[in-house]
Amino acid sequence: MSINKIILGVILTVATGLTLVAEPEVTDVVAKQRYPWNGLVDISCRVTGINGTTNGLKFTVAAVMPNAGNARPVSFWVMQNGARSTDRQVHTNGNYRLLWDATADLGRVTYDNIVVRVNVVGLHDRVQLWEGGPYWADTNIGAENPEDYGYYFWWGDTVGYKRENNAWVATDGSSSNFSFDSGTTPTWNKDITTLQSEGWITADSILVPEHDAAHVHWGGAWRMPTIQELSDLNSKCDWTWTTKNGVRGYVVHGRDDYASNSIFLPAAGCGHGTSLDDAVSFGYYCSSVPSSDYSYRAWLLHFNSSGHGTDDYGPYRNYGQPVRPVQGFTE
Repeated sequence: MSINKIILGVILTVATGLTLVAEPEVTDVVAKQRYPWNGLVDISCRVTGINGTTNGLKFTVAAVMPNAGNARPVSFWVMQNGARSTDRQVHTNGNYRLLWDATADLGRVTYDNIVVRVNVVGLHDRVQLWEGGPYWADTNIGAENPEDYGYYFWWGDTVGYKRENNAWVATDGSSSNFSFDSGTTPTWNKDITTLQSEGWITADSILVPEHDAAHVHWGGAWRMPTIQELSDLNSKCDWTWTTKNGVRGYVVHGRDDYASNSIFLPAAGCGHGTSLDDAVSFGYYCSSVPSSDYSYRAWLLHFNSSGHGTDDYGPYRNYGQPVRPVQGFTE
């Protein structure tokens, strides 16, 4: 469904084209240039049609210049409690306010018939890298772009922590100065039998869904990778150390029929105490599988510019690590 409104010289087109279980709809759109003109455009709208089976949605905004061709993405924020937020997700039904910085994208604005398209689209892109393998997300949990570090989790954690002002801030607001240590990690120094009896892992020694960060944050079929999947990623793909938008890490390409498919894994380091260690130089990505030999470790993927591999001898369970979600199961 599309709705067009001309308000203060801005033609606003709102469209949806989702292939999801639910069909969210954007209505009641109003666009207003701020006065006196300062290059900002307020866009208010209402989203309906989201239900319990819908997850992973975000806003996109694009502008089509007069007599121009394809739409171009523009800079915008979702306003929350009067503040600009880089979180562009559509979480629930309700009223939303977007703020577009037209001057940043277009320079001095002199047009009176700009076409602005606001869309609600799927949040997480995915790609398959080998035959029968899972689908890998193109970003870490909490990351907007492939090169963003995203959130960090101790093993079994589903809250997640982001780096702000040299401190670890809980994504649910429960802590503004978290420390990754053994005292804050309930899975620390617990063997397989104890983890199973306390409900952390299944009989197959994999984190249960309610303790799987990918499933809790993204829902649906998203989950943390197993150590077998991380091992296959390590051995069945081609790895190239590179820089993406100023961030060091690996581009991981599939082979043969999957050679055109790839993901980028930033060298995001790990959370240790109140510090962020090894960022830029090392990457650590945790699996859903605990070590059976060490009660304070879990299996993980690790890399630096010299190489990459998997083992259960990297950062301890109490260290913060990014999570790269997957869908589907290796056959």
